[in-house]
Amino acid sequence: MTDEDLMLETPSGEFGSGVVGVCDICHQRQAVIILSKERFKLCVIDFLNKAWIKTEAKPAAPAPPFTSSREYLPSRAVPGGRAPVVVLSPTKMVKRPSVLVVPEVFGLTTQVLEAGVRLAHEGFEVILPDFAKTPGMNLMTYAKLRGYRMLFDSVPVSQSRREPYLRVLDDCRLYVKSRPMVDPTHFGVLGISYGGALALAYAAQTPEVETVALAYPFMIRPDGWLQSLRAPVLAVYGSDDNVAAPSLLLLREAARRYGFPFESLVLPGVRHHFLNRDSKGYRLPEAELAWTRLMAHMKAALQPPKVIPTPPHLASRDPLAPPGPSAPPAPKTLAPGPAGSAPTSPRIVPPATAGSPGKAPTLPSPTVPVPRAESPTVGTSPPGKRSPLPSSAGKGNGKTSADDT
Repeated sequence: MTDEDLMLETPSGEFGSGVVGVCDICHQRQAVIILSKERFKLCVIDFLNKAWIKTEAKPAAPAPPFTSSREYLPSRAVPGGRAPVVVLSPTKMVKRPSVLVVPEVFGLTTQVLEAGVRLAHEGFEVILPDFAKTPGMNLMTYAKLRGYRMLFDSVPVSQSRREPYLRVLDDCRLYVKSRPMVDPTHFGVLGISYGGALALAYAAQTPEVETVALAYPFMIRPDGWLQSLRAPVLAVYGSDDNVAAPSLLLLREAARRYGFPFESLVLPGVRHHFLNRDSKGYRLPEAELAWTRLMAHMKAALQPPKVIPTPPHLASRDPLAPPGPSAPPAPKTLAPGPAGSAPTSPRIVPPATAGSPGKAPTLPSPTVPVPRAESPTVGTSPPGKRSPLPSSAGKGNGKTSADDT
């Protein structure tokens, strides 16, 4: 059945148009909407993913936090001019920083993919070059590179065998920065094991790298490459790592000599590749702690917290300045008196006289006539004479009424 057969009303429906047809998901004839330029048709749904129509189809699943795709970027560093990469892109439609994950020469191992997934969950656009499937970079090349590392306890980066790797990394940076939802001003690098040495060498020669996060990396040789490194570096090691342990001391010495920010985290009781779930040295608690520190390091440099703007009326005020003098109290206004009279002034008590120390003379207060409440009369009587009380009130009980006072 072709696409035109499914569109029962308007075969030439445009993107976003609603028609009556057959849904590509539930295969029911009902109101559908074209949601992509490839004429993919779904049931008409509202913003809460609940169907407007009566159907037994389940509500649409929420969008995944990120999408993954294998792509081939143009590169002159490899034969054929195409380098395979994996791109992880968050689905949230906001500008985001990008991170280059430098893998081992083995390729996209479990720990490399986990690093990319964790970064994508944190809102980074992630690109991972696949060295194992790149033309000209095979296991024979890796065996030669590893032999140099085991001989010198460091990775020599000045040889021609490493130039293609560094050039592919730069092609990845240019490719990921050109993507539509990527902020080109924020870019970081994360490297693991042998890829940590390549990440160090690449960050030293690329000023656009803002931060570097490494997991048990190897040191590069010569260390003079690091004299131009200015990005902060975080390196995570295990205390029982007999493979990359000498690199930690060399990195600390290079940071002291060349002045780049360096921070290390040594976890007790773990060995090399303790982040790899497929390795025997994998330790879950230490791995989670290491991942937490690595993600926090990347977010602190590439996702700084937003600064709340200061209100305009407080912008010129120094928050550390002492509070100024309080305003003087408003003067008391004299209450106006009756019409044609002067306003009355508050009462002033004169000081005590010499004859009676400590006691002020009392002033005569004005006499105000108080009207007397009239009691209800029972009968009528001439003025000046009291009216007789009722026969049931005040006989022989010794009580008086209000008129007797």
